[in-house]
Amino acid sequence: PIMKSLKNEFRRDSNRLEDQDKVIFFRIIWFFCQWARVSVSEGGMKSLRSSEDSSRSVVGHLVFTMDVFTFNLVLSATDYYFEHKKYAHLAQTVALYSEMVSLLHTMYSSADDTEKIMAMGLMDRLFYQTEPIDRLPKLLSRWAPGTYTREYICDLVEISYMTLKLLEANAKACLDLDKEDSKKARRKKRDEPMDAVARMKDFAASFDTTTYFSRKIVSNQVVLMFTQLFSLYDVNATHIND
Repeated sequence: PIMKSLKNEFRRDSNRLEDQDKVIFFRIIWFFCQWARVSVSEGGMKSLRSSEDSSRSVVGHLVFTMDVFTFNLVLSATDYYFEHKKYAHLAQTVALYSEMVSLLHTMYSSADDTEKIMAMGLMDRLFYQTEPIDRLPKLLSRWAPGTYTREYICDLVEISYMTLKLLEANAKACLDLDKEDSKKARRKKRDEPMDAVARMKDFAASFDTTTYFSRKIVSNQVVLMFTQLFSLYDVNATHIND
C-alpha cells in the first residue's frame, strides 16, 4: 500500500523527503481516519463491513498506521512544530492525533482479539511504561489565548475525553479480570514470569487514572481553555457536544 511505502520513507529518514512531506502525510492519514469514523457513525460502511473482503472491521483498513513508530512520529512532530512556532502544522498534527486516539478506542473496543491486543500494546507505550510517550499534558499546558483556533481547542478536548475514557475502561477491565482470579491462581501467577499481555494488564490495573487526571490534566490553564471554548459558541446544544 502507498501509505506503508510513505511511512517507510520516514522510517528510513529518506533524503527524498521534503520539508512539507511530513505534514502532508499527516493530513492524508487524518482524512481517511476521519472519513472512516464519520462513515461508520452514519451507517455508511455497513455494506463494507458485510463484504467477503472485509471480514475484519473497518479499522483493519487503517490499522497499519496505528503502530508505535507512527505515534512517535506524530507526537515528536508536536514538539517540533511548537518549538518552531509552526502553529498551522501543529494544528494539523493535533487533529491527526485526535483521530488516532479515537481509532485506538475503536480498536480497544473491537471484538477482534488482535486489534484489542494491538490497542493495549499502544496504550502500554503511551501511558504505562516508565517513560511514556503521551503528550496530552504538554499540549494542554502549551495552549495560550489568542494563539490557536477553535478547531484546535476542540481537538484537545476530544483527545482529553478519549484518553480518560480509554484509561478508565482499561483499568476497570483489568481490575475486574484480576478479581475473577482465585487466590491460588494469583499465587501461581506471581511465581511464573508474566507474558507481554499479562504484564500490560498488570500495569493497567495499577495505573491511577484519578492521579493522572488531577496532576497532569487539571490546571487553571485548562479551565481557562474550556471557558474560552464555551465563549465561542452561542449555545451548548447536544449536537455541538457530539
